[in-house]
Amino acid sequence: MRSTCLALAVLLGALAPSIAAAAQRVELAGRVTASRTVLSQRRVGEARYVAISDLFYRDGSAIVEVLDLASQSVVQVTARRSLFERKFGVSRNGTVAAPQAEVVLYRDGIVGLAVASGARGGFQRYSYAELDSRTGKLKRVSELAMLGDGEQLQVVGADIANGVAWFAITEVSPRKRSLVLRRLDLASLETSDEHRLTLPARAAAGREHSVRVHAAADFARFAVIEYVEDGATTAGRVYMVDAVAGPSCTVPAPPTAYGVAFSPDGQYVYLGSAQRGTISRIDLAQCKIDKQVAAPRFLHHLVVSRSGTKLFAFASSSSYAVFDLPDLKARVDAAHPAGVASAMAELHGDGIASLDGAYFIVPEPDDRRRPSGSDRGYVIARLVD
Repeated sequence: MRSTCLALAVLLGALAPSIAAAAQRVELAGRVTASRTVLSQRRVGEARYVAISDLFYRDGSAIVEVLDLASQSVVQVTARRSLFERKFGVSRNGTVAAPQAEVVLYRDGIVGLAVASGARGGFQRYSYAELDSRTGKLKRVSELAMLGDGEQLQVVGADIANGVAWFAITEVSPRKRSLVLRRLDLASLETSDEHRLTLPARAAAGREHSVRVHAAADFARFAVIEYVEDGATTAGRVYMVDAVAGPSCTVPAPPTAYGVAFSPDGQYVYLGSAQRGTISRIDLAQCKIDKQVAAPRFLHHLVVSRSGTKLFAFASSSSYAVFDLPDLKARVDAAHPAGVASAMAELHGDGIASLDGAYFIVPEPDDRRRPSGSDRGYVIARLVD
């Protein structure tokens, strides 16, 4: 009897990793077809909606595409190209340059866009515009920013619960840079600069100049991350900003910190380094990186699961890793299932997680045999914890 119990215990111990892997896994949820575009992590409203394209033009139409995860279908909002050319276009050498635009929010039949158009003196004008998804007509327009050469505007995301949208504006002068967190009230369309960070001057070209802002799911905290690589002459920093209190914490930035995730309890921020293949944990109360663990190389995305107890680490690989939260213990590695693996192997940062951490969307690999400009497939992966 004793030997039987011992054998059973050994068998259960051997099965434990596979049981854990089965409990926390990635599975194919579906596929959709949409335009050929590059995904970027951006919160555009309810968790069911993901912006899978910015504004693009096809013949005489201006088009925006939003993925509805609830129905696993692509909502295509179409307007006339001439509408944007008349309102935001810039005349150059007898032709009108159509403006570019990024999706800010999608709700109640409304698409909110951050529209970039040229202005006199080399300035770039940014406007917020709402497009009626049913009629294709512009409803409301307000000015967001006027930026000079080398300055940037990033759409951080839309906080639908509080009726606001957030933008990060990088201002540049010869001796310093400033990062402004600008808040847009979605009811009145009034803007206010909530917080300003003074950043050290850096090279004005390439990624060394790059600053990216990531928001917690509830928009209570922001992580401002300076891009840095191993071997770079300039160090990078991570600046934590509380939405109400302002700047709260500064720590050294890991190199190529593409993956960023916030713990649901607001105590930690996790940073994934693609170059080093590590995950660093920032303890916000102590204002320091208090833990670092090995992770997949070429790491691009960190996603906190819907329950808040697991951290999925996605790299340009046919496999992935899952860590227990908050301590990054009990790492489990697993292969992506059929239908997901080929897309994830060529991830390269082009994926996006749903707001609730339940799904991850990634473009299928490029097929060079397909005509240029044709649509492409997108894989919807479900994250099970």
